[in-house]
Amino acid sequence: MPDPYRPSIRLRRIARTLREWRVPTGLQSGEVAAKAGWSTAKQSRLENATQPITPADVMTLALLYDIAEPVRDKVFRATLAAQERGWWEQIEKEALAEDVLSYVELESEASKVCVFKVDLIPGLLQTSEYAAAISHAFLPAASEELVRHRVNARMKRQTRVEDGHPVHVEAIVTEAALRVIVGGPGVMRRQLGRLVSLSSLPNIDLRVIAANSGAYPAMGTPFSILSFASEEPDVGYVELVDKGVYLEAAENVETYTLNFAGLQEVALSPVDSVELISTIGSSLED
Repeated sequence: MPDPYRPSIRLRRIARTLREWRVPTGLQSGEVAAKAGWSTAKQSRLENATQPITPADVMTLALLYDIAEPVRDKVFRATLAAQERGWWEQIEKEALAEDVLSYVELESEASKVCVFKVDLIPGLLQTSEYAAAISHAFLPAASEELVRHRVNARMKRQTRVEDGHPVHVEAIVTEAALRVIVGGPGVMRRQLGRLVSLSSLPNIDLRVIAANSGAYPAMGTPFSILSFASEEPDVGYVELVDKGVYLEAAENVETYTLNFAGLQEVALSPVDSVELISTIGSSLED
């Protein structure tokens, strides 16, 4: 039996755009469907992303709604790109939960990722050893094969950090995340060394909240904010043990944006953060 259709994040965004195009016209779905030459059911499916959306569908509706050419062409190109399979669609299904799969898809399109972690290193900055140690610790216990798939997926995510058009990463971690010996002293020392190395990249801004900083914004609540080069609004993400919560309403995202700015004020500077990371790393012995 074939798997049920699961629209990608990209297609869900395009579907939302198609709805936004129709509303100002005052046309009902049935009227649009009649003008477009397809069924009302298809019009509903297109606007709710419950069936694949093709570039031809987008062009038909753009012309029907008299959408300006630059806007029309932008959505047309986005729909073309959405037809291409992302690397995340080619990995083992068990390697990424559905909620995380959606996050990875968003992350692949983001121009900037702001991430705050309380007790571990952000996924985009992890070594494979560190990632494997974390995967081994999660319950229910994963097989060695599944751990390999999960680590492989995480390493593929990291290509965005150093590719031709790298994502800008603003990461904040607590000092506690640096001192938890994940995988043993050797693994942790190499992980901290990786952080120092990545910190030298122009697209990486890494800061640490020192243990003596006192109370700080969003204390105990790790989260991410993804921003895009297009005019798409920012998306917030709060990761739980077995799923993720997405924040798309502007007022909700703004709360996390405000707290992230507050965290940056409390955190050490990038230079002082690297010095602390190096100090902790040099203290670790096998």
